[in-house]
Amino acid sequence: MNPELFSLKTGNTAEFQRRLLEKSLAMRAQAYQSQIKAKLLTQAIMQIENSKKHLQLLNDTLANEITARKQVEEKIRYMAGHDNLTGLPNRTLFKDRLATAQNTAIRNKKKLAIMFIDLDGFKAVNDTLGHKAGDLLLQEVSRRLEAAVRQSDTAARVGGDEFIVLLNGVDCAGDAEIVAKKILAALGQPILLADKAANVGASIGISIFPDHGDNTEKLITYADDAMYGIKKSGKNAYAFHIAAC
Repeated sequence: MNPELFSLKTGNTAEFQRRLLEKSLAMRAQAYQSQIKAKLLTQAIMQIENSKKHLQLLNDTLANEITARKQVEEKIRYMAGHDNLTGLPNRTLFKDRLATAQNTAIRNKKKLAIMFIDLDGFKAVNDTLGHKAGDLLLQEVSRRLEAAVRQSDTAARVGGDEFIVLLNGVDCAGDAEIVAKKILAALGQPILLADKAANVGASIGISIFPDHGDNTEKLITYADDAMYGIKKSGKNAYAFHIAAC
């Protein structure tokens, strides 16, 4: 016991009781303050943890939104450069790849072959079996074209039943001729549509870079013109713009 309180206890009893009460109240007040501090500290910790969770949730939401936005942007870029029906590159992407391939061919002292392909007999399939069957046929033709060329080459759909193929790094026109024959053989096989076999062929016009020039649009036009020459002379064959090496 506190010596001061002991002396009071042995003397003034009333003073002792008063001082003892004050001491008791002070201890209770101190204990209460400690409880309040502990409670406030616990609440503060809980608020901090909740804030951390909320912040993490916001970060996760933001990350998901950024990912979703990137996916949408990638899809938009893909759709801008590819044909919706077949998934092949479209004319815009083909021209970009051709321009890039020209620079590569110059550095490597190689040639390029541009093959403009128009299907023979596609309209008859559309008219007899319907547009849905025609779409299925175009998709199958696209698969066969991709299978007929290398991964480093490009097969593109430029509209309707017209396609363009870019052959990279060829040594001479003879290399393009081999691929043209391969494509004709692949497309000449019957295509099963709605339990019916559809038969189509292809007219192929070919231009060679740099033998026929270095202008992207003209190279495509030259191949297109050669293709129409085949259409007029009997179809289901290939021809070059002019004699090439």
